[in-house]
Amino acid sequence: MSTTTKAPTAAPQRSLSFLVAPRGQLSGDGQLRELIEERRQRKGAAVELWYLGPELVEELRLAQAFRHPPAKDQDQGSPQEPIEAIVAGDAAVITWLQLRFGGCAGSLALPAGWLQERAGGLPPRAPAADTASRADRN
Repeated sequence: MSTTTKAPTAAPQRSLSFLVAPRGQLSGDGQLRELIEERRQRKGAAVELWYLGPELVEELRLAQAFRHPPAKDQDQGSPQEPIEAIVAGDAAVITWLQLRFGGCAGSLALPAGWLQERAGGLPPRAPAADTASRADRN
């Protein structure tokens, strides 16, 4: 499903594509972090690929772009699960990431420098794998 979202601001806007999914679906295995790091190493600051954690997703109201059936406990007033997002200047990158990770794509309008100022960080690192065998633990 594609959704268009507009962030409130008076500065000149730029249209960008995004992908949203429950937290961990995009960043959980560390591959998204590696992708962003590799692209930034090759192209520097010109890479138009930004990760938005749940706080920024909430601020931009991108969670509404993610549609999924409500869980049973959500009907009782409990909070929805956190959503993460990736934003890119090239819609083809978002299409490729959606094929790889799933999620819901859309477009949004933001001031040109907003993402550099607020979303320059990397996705969280993948949790360390527990490689110890059961025999080693006993």
